[in-house]
Amino acid sequence: MRIRRGRAGVDVLHEASGRWYDTGGADGVPTSVVDFLAGGERVRDAASAVVQRAIREGAPSTERTASTAFEPRSLRCFAGWEQHWSQAATTMVKHHLPAVIPLARAYRAVTRRTFPPLAPGAEFDRHPVYYTGNHLTVVGDGDPMPWPRYTEKLDFELEYAAIVARPVRDATAAEAEAAIGGFVVFDDFSARDVQWVEQRQGPFGPVIKTKTFASSMSAEVVTADEILPVLGDLTGTVTVNDEVWSSTGTAGARWSIADALAYASRGETVGPGEALSSGTLPSGCGLELDRWIRPGDRVSLSIEKIGSVTNTVAEPT
Repeated sequence: MRIRRGRAGVDVLHEASGRWYDTGGADGVPTSVVDFLAGGERVRDAASAVVQRAIREGAPSTERTASTAFEPRSLRCFAGWEQHWSQAATTMVKHHLPAVIPLARAYRAVTRRTFPPLAPGAEFDRHPVYYTGNHLTVVGDGDPMPWPRYTEKLDFELEYAAIVARPVRDATAAEAEAAIGGFVVFDDFSARDVQWVEQRQGPFGPVIKTKTFASSMSAEVVTADEILPVLGDLTGTVTVNDEVWSSTGTAGARWSIADALAYASRGETVGPGEALSSGTLPSGCGLELDRWIRPGDRVSLSIEKIGSVTNTVAEPT
């Protein structure tokens, strides 16, 4: 089921007509997106009944009132695909330490493996890895993409994010999967020139001013029952100014999103309304493609069955 924040409650999409109806808390349907997701099949059935009644009675459909799907209580940003990491690192090194590239190519030719300095590190294979992002700087679909004045290399990252609907602690992967309520498309903005400095010289790596200034998410949520069974086989697209820059997909992630949530819950409670982003899909950012956005560009990121998020790049401020 596809839902979004409405004026009086949760809007539900009537797939056959493509029209949205506000359930407005009727018949026990929660008025918040997270509570709606937590209700599972029972709430989805109740919401479907409300929509069907609205159609029979000729009730008007609703217009979108919110640009973000919900307001996350926290944001954990995972690294999902080694291919993204190594491709991004290769471009970064090509621009800053070009002499390393021939050595990296020779290493791969001989070993058929990624040159170790361009790989995500041993921890990546031991358990899911993440940093804690800034959940207070998430902007919505259609909102401007902020460009901090301190960077000259602003970038996008095509990801999805899972919304936690039920609390978990020390969860198994199965328990974690059952706690996931829905999915949105997520764009993790990055300052790539700042990343080079923070990653090589800072004690906390590239997750401070490189990442925390902003990110964006789609305005719509798709419930987990529709996405979890196919999550590893969805296509993704990056479009800039109506030109397709990249076609990619969700296949090949090192860890499932359930593994990610289970790991996040070790020794701590992860609760409803918290969000976990997937990490960048392979070839899902400008750094990997070595193509760079500019003010005024319209960046649209989409993932099959989940949706899309579009932002126009603002002037540096």
